[in-house]
Amino acid sequence: MNVSFPLGCFTAVTGVSGSGKSSLVSQSLLDLVAEHLGMRREEVEEDALEEASTEKTIGRLRGDVDAIHRLIEVDQKPIGRTPRSNLATYTGLFDQVRKLFAATPEARRRHFDAGRFSFNVAKGRCPTCEGEGQVSIELLFMPSVYAPCPTCHGTRYNEKTLAINWNGKSIADVLNMTVDEACLFFAQDALVLRSLDTLRDIGLGYLKLGQSATELSGGEAQRIKLSTELQRTQRGTTLYVLDEPTTGLHPRDVDRLLVQLNRLVDAGNTVIVVEHDMRTVAQCDWVIDVGPGAGNHGGTIVAAGTPAEITENKASRTAPFLANSLKPSRSPP
Repeated sequence: MNVSFPLGCFTAVTGVSGSGKSSLVSQSLLDLVAEHLGMRREEVEEDALEEASTEKTIGRLRGDVDAIHRLIEVDQKPIGRTPRSNLATYTGLFDQVRKLFAATPEARRRHFDAGRFSFNVAKGRCPTCEGEGQVSIELLFMPSVYAPCPTCHGTRYNEKTLAINWNGKSIADVLNMTVDEACLFFAQDALVLRSLDTLRDIGLGYLKLGQSATELSGGEAQRIKLSTELQRTQRGTTLYVLDEPTTGLHPRDVDRLLVQLNRLVDAGNTVIVVEHDMRTVAQCDWVIDVGPGAGNHGGTIVAAGTPAEITENKASRTAPFLANSLKPSRSPP
């Protein structure tokens, strides 16, 4: 198979389930670009090791491949596997929050540094739950369950750490805030607000800063990863790959996601998505339709072009559905 992906564009790869979209993008393309950049693809998870293909992708890249300096795969894998991992720590905004608490007069008087306000450091965290806010209860013949820590009651910290306040709130109070609430609370701190605004713009204003990674859905985890990328300085040399990013999202959240993906493209980056949602495909710059069928009947490029051009291809099974999404909506009488 020979396929061309335009740089600096928002490209969707479409086709029926099993036609080879993910094999092309999430395996072959990622393998070849990662090899070109000298990167090492993330190890396959143990649970999926037996099912994963061990064959190495055979192919080569041509064209302006040197224009790509970074490769980012934004998937729906969890941002962490334990209650220690949460929204605040993953995005990096918690580092600045801890510095604000360490700079208070009371913290300096007690010689508390920023590490004191990390629940991963022994000197500031609760000794019973070791900063997890929960304790595991083992049950006979049943899976273990988690319950709030009886000592800190879920705050994660010891009493001396909780005694330090910033603008009337303890560090545990901050972690219990939603993103929307934190935007108001940190309105005067540009560094913290930058991370919070990005999370809110992508539709995650309802999440708590300290919400455990184990409580997040795949779509939420993916948008948190995307938000983290959006906070970084864009240099226009990055390839972003997303496999079905709209799965499970409400249309309103899909619209917010598209705004952020287009921001990346406007900055000169390249975004490639594997997608079934025709409303999303209709807003892309370029479409690559794989198929025409599934399994042995797939694996070929049926059509490539703008969304309007794809609808004119009679061999494409995507075309009639995409055409419906391109039709102008009629306003109610």
